[in-house]
Amino acid sequence: MENLKRIFAIYKKEMILSTNTALGYIFIILFMFVENLLFFYGIGGNSFWDRKTSDLNHFFTISPLILLLFVSAISMRTWSEEKDSGTWEILLTLPFLEYEIVLGKYLAACTNVLFALFSTIMIPLTTIVFGYPDFGVIFSGYIGLLLVGLSFVSVTFFVSLFANSQIGSFLLSFFSLSFLFFIGIQKLIDLMGRNYSEWIGIFSISKHFESFRMGILDPRDFYFFISFCGLFLALTILNLRTK
Repeated sequence: MENLKRIFAIYKKEMILSTNTALGYIFIILFMFVENLLFFYGIGGNSFWDRKTSDLNHFFTISPLILLLFVSAISMRTWSEEKDSGTWEILLTLPFLEYEIVLGKYLAACTNVLFALFSTIMIPLTTIVFGYPDFGVIFSGYIGLLLVGLSFVSVTFFVSLFANSQIGSFLLSFFSLSFLFFIGIQKLIDLMGRNYSEWIGIFSISKHFESFRMGILDPRDFYFFISFCGLFLALTILNLRTK
């Protein structure tokens, strides 16, 4: 019970910091704006009105890419701000275990991801008004986006420990997430051959998101995302113990 109280204390502190500054709101508003802009108006005539369909495939295709930028941005201050403000040493000397600090911060970042995804609710609601979308695909797609977002956060938490500034943290997170997401794209798989698909592609976030995008809830993909998050959180905790 004491452990949960300490985790909640860290979580509460992070949420207060996030909601007391305009930056947190700006990132979520930008996420909502870009999502709606690309879905409804698109690029090069690929808008919702041009497609004339209530299919949300386009939305679930572009959303992970926007999430990649969003998570890199909101997570860049996780450790760097502690170092910049001089509270890094204080944080590590407080009567908190490393996993309590990591979980508290992680849950706060995941809450922001949840808020960001909720901000896109007008997109499926609009398709319901103008057509008859597949509710199963909408549900599974959002579940997949949430799992992708949580996985992105776990990676940024680990790699951000190696950056000394917020800009460095953002760039390191962005390139790390891009690598883990794009190693499973079909063109790269075709280029590298079947062996690449079987071994390297299995670690691709995009490959495991694909079934959610198509409306399939595969237990193997749930296992991948849970294991993926657990691995990077464990690496973060172990690295934090050496600081």
